[in-house]
Amino acid sequence: MVQSGTPEETGGPVAPAKAVPIPIPRQARPTPSLRKRCTPPVIHRVDDRPIEIGRDEIVAVAKMRNEMLRLPDFLRHHRRLGVGRFLMIDDRSDDGSREFMLAQPDTHVFEIREPFAQSHGGARWTSGVLDLFAPGRWTLALDCDELFVYPGCENVDLRQLCRYLDDAGADCMTALMVDMYPFRLGGAERYSAGDSLAAACPHFDSDNYVRRRRRGFPADDVRGGARARLFYDEPMPLHARLYRGLMRLLEPSRLDRLMPPLDITRWEPPLLSKVPLARWLPGRRYLASTHLMAPAGKPGDVTGAILHFKLLHDFADKVAAAVREGNYWRQSTEYRRYAERLARDASFELVYPGSRIYRSSADLVDCGLMRVSPRYTTAMQGPLPAAIPAVAV
Repeated sequence: MVQSGTPEETGGPVAPAKAVPIPIPRQARPTPSLRKRCTPPVIHRVDDRPIEIGRDEIVAVAKMRNEMLRLPDFLRHHRRLGVGRFLMIDDRSDDGSREFMLAQPDTHVFEIREPFAQSHGGARWTSGVLDLFAPGRWTLALDCDELFVYPGCENVDLRQLCRYLDDAGADCMTALMVDMYPFRLGGAERYSAGDSLAAACPHFDSDNYVRRRRRGFPADDVRGGARARLFYDEPMPLHARLYRGLMRLLEPSRLDRLMPPLDITRWEPPLLSKVPLARWLPGRRYLASTHLMAPAGKPGDVTGAILHFKLLHDFADKVAAAVREGNYWRQSTEYRRYAERLARDASFELVYPGSRIYRSSADLVDCGLMRVSPRYTTAMQGPLPAAIPAVAV
């Protein structure tokens, strides 16, 4: 459900609207965890501007927690791509992020008063907001330290891309999260809000990725990149390797659910596969941030990438906060790995022989990190289409 007014004005629930339930597919019904993920959160409006989103308007939704450093370039990049409306979910920012976004004419701000640890990486929040405010529209779901790119994005805007996906019978686009980094972490250089993120962190790993098939959508499980190389150098012990191997062997037959739980996330690098772009159809939802989506989508013959700018000069502060609050997956296990590495050496070089400098989307295509088809290449040489056709919901 959605409630209007700022917390200071309302002090509690006001003018509740009817909640929009997210249907649970038949095969997912036995698991209580999935039922929780499908339960709509209570959404509180912070701004008071009317939400009048055009049927052909590209809508972006993003979670933010003290992202004032990255927000100006985040907005500039995605406005240039053609995003017409930003739906921002603020998680207790106190660095001016909320006030900055409230001053933007194309932005609406929400808050959801539950711990981030209960949101499944923000999946419940994102799905709830899109369910209420963007049904049937093409939507872009991101974090504020991410910039979405796709083949030819320098000359092809999002409306043209989405029109192509519609014509191809696709209803979403998968993308690989690509960690971007400066030459050195903890150096003297400081990024200034409003500067180009890609210029400040131009490097990316070109060949350090492992891909396997998995159950769920998207079926590609991709791990690697800079964070795996730099922070996950501790070998996985034998018992964890055996457990992981048996789980993968049993996964296709779903017998992995019978295995006793064993936490091996300490040795598993972050998952890089995401579904950031999707037409928000009835019943669609994210399950773990934007790493998993249900029901399965139709992704088409072109993939995108998410340039990930975690490794700025505020990295150590954000790691310390995540470890202290324990709000991320399994009590912020990933961030504890970062903290251990930073405790050994707070300043170190990030580049390696496979590092490349990002200049355009073509660099990611050349490395095989984005896929493009001859049909897409030919279609994108045509004129910009008038509008994206609406979908009845």
